[in-house]
Amino acid sequence: MTSSPIPDPLQMWREALTKLESNVNSLVTGGMDSQEVMHSVHQLSTVSLGLQHAFEKAVGSYLAKINLPSRKDVSELAAALARIEDKLDRLLPASAAAPVLPRPARTRRPPPEEAAAKPTGALAAARAAAAPAKRTAARTGRRS
Repeated sequence: MTSSPIPDPLQMWREALTKLESNVNSLVTGGMDSQEVMHSVHQLSTVSLGLQHAFEKAVGSYLAKINLPSRKDVSELAAALARIEDKLDRLLPASAAAPVLPRPARTRRPPPEEAAAKPTGALAAARAAAAPAKRTAARTGRRS
């Protein structure tokens, strides 16, 4: 690997973090034998949990004031929806769960001619008879 004249900041960060972790691990390994250190770690974890609980409570009250759901509200809603969907799946008959035929696309363009159904019966005969009559009437009306 070639060395660049510009040092890589991410590589420097990785090296510093690795060195910090090794120093902390050696310090903790040696200090865990002491009763005072264990008592301090216990107090620190208690304070950390208390701060976390206070923060969650403050954020929850703030979200309630601005009328937004909290993460807990969203997860409860997702769980309720999952229960409702499960109940609906159990209530629907097996034939209703089968895939439905695809619906035509909702566009403004008419369907292609080969897919469009041709009119049949008396309606088709009436349209066919009216078409030549309209053409002849249009020709006779255009005298020069």
